[in-house]
Amino acid sequence: AASAASDTDTAMTAASHSNLERVYQQTEANAGEYDVPPAFALPDEAIVGYPEWPQNVSTPGTHCNGSCPDGDDCECVHAIEYRWVQSPHQPMRLIYAGGHCHAPSCISMELYRNDTGELLCAQIPISGQGNVTLDKFDEAGYILIPPCLWGNDTGLNPSVLLPPNTPLLSVKKNRNTKQGHFGEMASWQMRATYF
Repeated sequence: AASAASDTDTAMTAASHSNLERVYQQTEANAGEYDVPPAFALPDEAIVGYPEWPQNVSTPGTHCNGSCPDGDDCECVHAIEYRWVQSPHQPMRLIYAGGHCHAPSCISMELYRNDTGELLCAQIPISGQGNVTLDKFDEAGYILIPPCLWGNDTGLNPSVLLPPNTPLLSVKKNRNTKQGHFGEMASWQMRATYF
């Protein structure tokens, strides 16, 4: 006859982990992709979406420094922003945030708490140097956009707790000094736990 299992054999133990829910938001206002216009219209060449745009006037969302539009020191950046309220009914703890943008024009993606101005995550592309003996992912000619990671492990920042109804702001910047870019993206792929 088989013996009955003891209480210690069937006792429940607390999980050592939490489920990570997928959190997804598009800076491009749920369009999936968007077009970055060139900083300035060229003679006899209309800008897609802005066919009557005047010459020597920067396009919407574009900010320039230097002697623009024709100076050698002219540098222009196109930016878009998107605001939303995250986790309206329950607190959320961010564990991972990865911005998705297209190289080589992508300068940065930043995620802020829009109520405090706190920078939660800054994604800055890094050019590979080819030092694969120290880092197998450091391939020359490739661009890496490291994600933001939070947790209790050594080397990680503590995870970010966002109360219910936390307003967030995403800012995406692209270089557009001489030309625009079609099919650009600016989405946040995140993982979080809810309480």
